[in-house]
Amino acid sequence: MKKYISIIILLLVAIPGINAQTFSDDNFIYTAAPKKKVQSFNFSTLTKDDINQSVTYFDGLGRPVQTTAINQGDTDGVITNIDIITPIEYDSFGRQVKGYLPYPLTNSTTSYARIAMASSLTTLSGVYNTTKYENTTNPFSEKRLEASPLNRLLEQAAPGNDWALANTKKNTIKLDYQINTTADAVRLYKATTSWNVTNLSYDITFSDVGSYAQYELYKMVTFDENSGVSPTEKAGSTVEFKNKEGQVVLKRTYDATVNHDTYYVYDMYGNLTYVIPPLASGTISTNVLNGLCYQYKYDDRNRLAAKKLPGKQWDFIVYDKLNRPVATGPAFSPWGDGTIGVLITEYDTFGRITQTGWKVLSVSESTRSTWQANINGGINPFVLGTNDVLTKNYYDNYSFTGAQIPPSTIELQTVLTNVKTLPTGSWIRTLTIPTATLGETNTIFYDEYARPIQTYSVNYLTGSTVNSTNLDFSGKIIYSITKHKRTSASTDTTIREDFKYSPQDRLQIRTHQIGAGGIKELMAANRYDNLGKLMSKRVGDTNVTGTAGLQKVDYTYNIRGWLTEINKTANLQQGADPRDLFAFKINYNKVEGNAGFAKALYNGNIAETFWSSGLDAPNISRGYGYQYDQLNRLKNASYQAPLLADNQNYFGEIMDYDKNGNITKLQRKYRTGTTLSPYAGDLDNLGYFYKTDSNQLMKVTDATNIPGGFTDDSNGTNDTADDYNYDLNGNLIKDDNKGITTISYNHFNLPRKITFGTKGSIEYIYNAAGQKLQKIVIDGIKPTVTTDYLGGFQYKDNNLEFFSTAEGYVKSISNVLSYVFQYKDHLGNIKANYTKNPVTKVLEIIDEDNYYPFGLKHVISFISLPPSDNKYKFNGKELQDEMIGGNQLNLYDYGARNYDPALGRWMNIDPLSEISRRNSPYNYALNNPVFFIDPNGMADASHRENYNSQNKGLTPTPEIQGLKGFLPERWTGDTGSSDNDPPNYAATGGESFVDCTTGETYQGNADGTWAQAIALESVTVGQSSSVGSGDYGWNDGSAESFWREDVPISSSFHTFFNGLNDGDKSQIGLGAGMLALDILTLGEGSIALKASGKTVETYALTARASGYYPVMTRGFKSATELVYLEAGEVWKYGITKNPLTRYSQTFLRNLGEHGVQYTKIFESTVRSEAATVEKMMIQQYEAIHGVLTPGNKVRF
Repeated sequence: MKKYISIIILLLVAIPGINAQTFSDDNFIYTAAPKKKVQSFNFSTLTKDDINQSVTYFDGLGRPVQTTAINQGDTDGVITNIDIITPIEYDSFGRQVKGYLPYPLTNSTTSYARIAMASSLTTLSGVYNTTKYENTTNPFSEKRLEASPLNRLLEQAAPGNDWALANTKKNTIKLDYQINTTADAVRLYKATTSWNVTNLSYDITFSDVGSYAQYELYKMVTFDENSGVSPTEKAGSTVEFKNKEGQVVLKRTYDATVNHDTYYVYDMYGNLTYVIPPLASGTISTNVLNGLCYQYKYDDRNRLAAKKLPGKQWDFIVYDKLNRPVATGPAFSPWGDGTIGVLITEYDTFGRITQTGWKVLSVSESTRSTWQANINGGINPFVLGTNDVLTKNYYDNYSFTGAQIPPSTIELQTVLTNVKTLPTGSWIRTLTIPTATLGETNTIFYDEYARPIQTYSVNYLTGSTVNSTNLDFSGKIIYSITKHKRTSASTDTTIREDFKYSPQDRLQIRTHQIGAGGIKELMAANRYDNLGKLMSKRVGDTNVTGTAGLQKVDYTYNIRGWLTEINKTANLQQGADPRDLFAFKINYNKVEGNAGFAKALYNGNIAETFWSSGLDAPNISRGYGYQYDQLNRLKNASYQAPLLADNQNYFGEIMDYDKNGNITKLQRKYRTGTTLSPYAGDLDNLGYFYKTDSNQLMKVTDATNIPGGFTDDSNGTNDTADDYNYDLNGNLIKDDNKGITTISYNHFNLPRKITFGTKGSIEYIYNAAGQKLQKIVIDGIKPTVTTDYLGGFQYKDNNLEFFSTAEGYVKSISNVLSYVFQYKDHLGNIKANYTKNPVTKVLEIIDEDNYYPFGLKHVISFISLPPSDNKYKFNGKELQDEMIGGNQLNLYDYGARNYDPALGRWMNIDPLSEISRRNSPYNYALNNPVFFIDPNGMADASHRENYNSQNKGLTPTPEIQGLKGFLPERWTGDTGSSDNDPPNYAATGGESFVDCTTGETYQGNADGTWAQAIALESVTVGQSSSVGSGDYGWNDGSAESFWREDVPISSSFHTFFNGLNDGDKSQIGLGAGMLALDILTLGEGSIALKASGKTVETYALTARASGYYPVMTRGFKSATELVYLEAGEVWKYGITKNPLTRYSQTFLRNLGEHGVQYTKIFESTVRSEAATVEKMMIQQYEAIHGVLTPGNKVRF
């Protein structure tokens, strides 16, 4: 074996007793993580605040029975000495049927004993059977399992009286296991493949050969928590059919007893070849395949060679000998000039992306095969010229062009000089014209522990933004300093932010300061309860102690950790605190307004929302009641103001959908009439007309055509002409209703230029990472307006408009830089902007907005305010409302796509449409805009995920309640996979609402996959999770939590997607792995049937043949280098309960140069035994070779 060197620093110390700690005589594992530098023999000098500690007790069978998170409870940072206890109980068969919530326990001693189960449960009951926790008598999740050796889950109950297993209403998740019958009428589709020696890929042919015979398929029926007692299949369920190889062949949902079927068709090698969505029912013709279905072709190494998304042209992929994508296309020109070419990625010896580019080339299936043959023969047909390069990544040193000189220290921290293996910078091109090579150069500096402490970015205008941070021993930010200037001739704007933490590492106080001598402003002073939930924050004011603020924002949750209130809608004046300017309320399982507008819901859907404004009359609240179909799509939103005599449905919204979720009808109400006699009139009455066998909208008619809603270019009744047209990638290129004659796009399918005939245009300049840098609005009768977007600083005609803060933004008001703070609802919608008037010193609301569910602003406001120049509104996104020649654009810019709130649709195909193939790629938020948002236009997320990301670094709000390990609450993958399917998978209308209860029913693997299907394992404090770490992402930061292992895409896509979300520009890879944000194919073809027993296997992944394989390193999202392994040498050790599904065959075949082989080396019914063998094998390997196995990231 060829030796390789990788620097990994871990601290593994046998910890002596700290301050004479004592434990029970039971088996236990004690974990201590110091928060400051200390030698092992000085551990006894540390206080509780200096170290994070936990202890897990085990019974005689090696099963965890209690976890204690020491000193991790907290009450406003004042009362410490609170431990968090989680009891773990097993039934007589050794099954964990109940998953208990954690509870706080005051403990001023240094004794952390195991507590008797009866005593622990008594204390637990006393904590939760209180008003704060809704007098909950079941503070645990509970499973009803099948009385068989399979122990299959039959029913899953959640904490809370309404969700209890004993509740006669049966608001539980229920599963029924069957086999198919002729009544199921499951179509038998086949994909026939034939090798095409010319194209170097398999040709595919679709055929319908009838129906499956009865008893040929496994059938699982899942009912969600709204299903009640004795539900029937057609009354609302998700049905999954699998063949004998464990492949999902059909997912069926129902709406009003009508089937909504999604079929999955595989080739003879088990590769997913076709996906047939619900709208493609009946005869599957070529037009149906091309317009509505997903199609995939593979080469002789089972690599994805070509794919076709519905309504989009074929895409082709070329690989190098290590199975890495090196070219994809056709891709539009980055400059939006209509030229076609390919996106290219280049790698270094260690497999790291060095540069990406775009090259003018004609792309077809035949050219793909020619290029693939050239590469197979050692010829590179994709040499990039100077003007072809889009991005460059730099590693190992600071010798690249434009690099800053490393200083000796940064903010009192020694700068690391030996940066081997580390990314040190990047260059990202600014896409102005093809012959210009302007760009942004980024340099990254690290401290002595290889933690990034400064990013120095020089923009394309010669200005710079320098972000420096001071970190403590455990990596928390103590303060950060940002220095920004638009051009090199500009004056620096300096911003300092300071952070103070509780002993549990929760953020307590955050302050903001402009200029070295500026006055500090309080951003947030956070207060937590004793389980770590954020309960309140004080915002604003120059008193930065946290004892006062311009506003005190209070948060309330239900027993499941779901946010229920922001402040109190019933009374904006709470005690001596400043009067609240806004309040918001969410009802799930109760209805307080009009009973005809909503009903109680238990599956996570929102029944009602209410809000109150500080500008409105006292104690007045307004809101919506929501109704859904059986697919959880919003059907009716009824506006209400229960305490007002004038309580009419002024802003209602009603929708109808086709089987793919395309809106077919939309009606909106608005307040009209006279002041004395108002009534709810029809604002919009829209009819949607689609291209045959397609999701593409061709025409919309409006029977009302009232100004303020949708604008129709006709009278809405006899319009025969189409309003819209699309390019080959499914992008909208014409909109007659808005007066748009043409739209040109770049390689990201982002609009480069929108032309309004001869009246004017809007031009956009992006960088090669897809970030918008400039917008130029040209109107023939008005001066040209240029807006620059430079890293959070926004300029208008070269003048600074504002820059963002954690709680709003800073702008010039009366020639004084003033802090503007924002109230947001659960979706991130900006509801109110407020500031202290710099002249009068009075706190005032300067902007307030309310929205229809799909995002259109209410036409009429009950509150009169001066016009606002704030353009960030719905979901916190920029509203582009430019008026050119009498036509208003009115699109929200989400980053990857633009959204039309009047239509409730996107302008473009979803770049990640393959993770939700049952829905139209133009749908917004799965047609449930009350629950879901789309953070960046690429993938939907639940409002709880969004809320958690907004409060990143504070504490999660769902049921995890202060724990590391916060899981995503839903999964949109249309796959029948195993480890990657979360709990409650497909439980609600084909999508999942996963309620993340500590100690409940599931866990996530450290590498980002799901450890078990529904309710087979649990996350408990100190076991799979830990408390108070300050990192609340559910993966450990070393792997992709979003992506499945059988996704055959390059790491560049992973890097881009997560980097775009996080604003990380340290490493950009936008070449062949991207295909304009679109290379994503979930390989259901290798899905096997879930193992249903309790055996845990220790396994090894070994090299199939001698060659180069990736080295995975903790803290890095992709391989850090390559290593040569002989055939049979171990790449990784691991454990799994699902040996058939832990890795897909596609993943195993394509890992490294020749793939790896799965080999079982040990099995046990006790997980800890399998884990011990895994640990022993890894340690033995390291002892022999001096390094970790290449595929393992963490030592034991």
